[in-house]
Amino acid sequence: MKFEKLGNITKNLDNRRKPLNSEERHLKSIDGVYPYIGANNIVGYINEYIFDEKILCVAEDGGSWGYQENCAVIYEGKTWVNNHAHVLVENGKANLDYIKFYLNEANLNKHITGTTRGKLTKSALENIKIPLPENLADQIRIAEVLMKTETLIKQRKKSIDLLDDFLRSTFLDMFIYNPEIKKWTFTEVKNTVEKFKNAIKAGPFGSSLKKEFYVEKGYKIYGQEQVIKDDLNYGNYYINEKLYKKLESCKIKEGDVLISLVGTYGKIIVVPKEFQQGIINPRLMKISFDKKVINPVYFKFFFKSEYLLRQLSKLSRGGTMDIINVGIVKEIKISIPPIKLQNKFASIVEKAEKVKEQYKESLKELENLFGSLSQKAFKGELDLSKLDVSAQIREIEKKIEAENNLDISLQSKLTKPMQQLIKQTENISKILPKNLDSILATQKYAEIALQVSKIDEMMNPFKGIPDLPESVIQSIKRANELKSIASQLNKESKKPNKLTWEEVNFSQVAQWINSTYKEYNFNIEMLFNFLVDEHVTFPNYYSSEELKTNPKLVESDDLKSFIFSALNNENQFIKLEQFFYDAIKENVPLKLREEDYEQIKDKEKGLRSGIYFKVVE
Repeated sequence: MKFEKLGNITKNLDNRRKPLNSEERHLKSIDGVYPYIGANNIVGYINEYIFDEKILCVAEDGGSWGYQENCAVIYEGKTWVNNHAHVLVENGKANLDYIKFYLNEANLNKHITGTTRGKLTKSALENIKIPLPENLADQIRIAEVLMKTETLIKQRKKSIDLLDDFLRSTFLDMFIYNPEIKKWTFTEVKNTVEKFKNAIKAGPFGSSLKKEFYVEKGYKIYGQEQVIKDDLNYGNYYINEKLYKKLESCKIKEGDVLISLVGTYGKIIVVPKEFQQGIINPRLMKISFDKKVINPVYFKFFFKSEYLLRQLSKLSRGGTMDIINVGIVKEIKISIPPIKLQNKFASIVEKAEKVKEQYKESLKELENLFGSLSQKAFKGELDLSKLDVSAQIREIEKKIEAENNLDISLQSKLTKPMQQLIKQTENISKILPKNLDSILATQKYAEIALQVSKIDEMMNPFKGIPDLPESVIQSIKRANELKSIASQLNKESKKPNKLTWEEVNFSQVAQWINSTYKEYNFNIEMLFNFLVDEHVTFPNYYSSEELKTNPKLVESDDLKSFIFSALNNENQFIKLEQFFYDAIKENVPLKLREEDYEQIKDKEKGLRSGIYFKVVE
């Protein structure tokens, strides 16, 4: 084992990086397919790239460089990297994957400068000493073994996520999309609890439960930390018996639902059969439901549903933190499905949770194996002649009997992609006229063709999978019928029944925008789609790369030049103002047409942020 400076065994390509400001990134995000990479990960997708090779990106600032804190990621293919990540490639002296694993294992904090925002300078990066086996083949062998174990860890984490998705999907299928829902009673939560005084109760006032009252052993104090971690065994705060009896109105019992009230509201846990006697603190509330009316497990999933969270976010009050209270929760309206149906769902959850525990146990063992291999590898303690983790991995996998223990097949499992396929097919079927002539008469055949074409991509994950749910099978059948129409629609959408961009002038474009967006905001992508849908076959829009390679295009009247002239008061037909919308902070009110809202409603908040425009009188 020898030590080499990172700068000697890799080639640095930082000089090819290029940051984009918010406006540039927004303009390049139209039809974006290439990863735009920042300090720690992909932060979006754009329509241009500056790298087309295998690269190792190492966080330059805003990263985490401690022991086993990932700061390095490998990307292959076409990408764009901004100035928040260093870019390294191989120079023939070391394996890039091996280097990645070492950087993510080691504690690099001694190389970091800055107090409020850490920074790994290029010089510091190149001076990091990497322990290297004597030959390149051994580096590759170690990297392959670590990669295999890391892949299994990712798969196990995905299995846990899929179980969570399964339970959410099952809840939706049984209680939200159930056609019987119209027959169920709706009432306030306060009407579904047990008939005693403290069935709905918040924790005691802070003055009643000061830290000076805590003892080493006794009755446990439950707070947000247990609910957030979904683990009532976590934590070690206790009070004595005298104080416990005084605060007995706040004690918990089996089946109680505990809800976080401040900052992280929406976090919820059901007290299991086995637990330590204790009370809740002021940041929690408890509900004791009438088990003949509400199963606590049903309520837990109801409470975590998007529908209710949206409702609570409007009702919640607070300045720097989101806050709910007992009064708000009491007034929440909840549907009351048949208790047998609720209990059936609770039974499914119980089985799934047992499987999840097995998955978590195997994940822990895989992570321990990965950690052990990493430490030995970078200390030169691995016997490469005997390096084979297959047997250890098989032993871990043998401990998992999930498939035999859980009586749930794909017949009852509606994952999120399945729901999306069903929803997309249903939506198109609703708007699709009876025949092709009727479609053409609507003048929306291009829009319909685009929607139909998306279905084929959505069906790909399910090709060749047996025992799919009946609802998915029917959706695939309907989707294949719709695909036969799509080819005809695509042909029709390309017919020259709209104006070409060369046939229009700025006056016409301004008139279209004024008549449609006078009272609405929009971004470049929305404007582009509006013009294609309603007026022109394809607006000219030249990227920065195209303008570089063909300077003559700078003088062309494309959509970008139209926007810039309207912003700079150089367009005699229309004046626009631009502003930055932060979807996370909701810094300004955003008013969108319904059609435009549909384009962004399912995007993550970070992708909804960007430059928007408004028409100025």
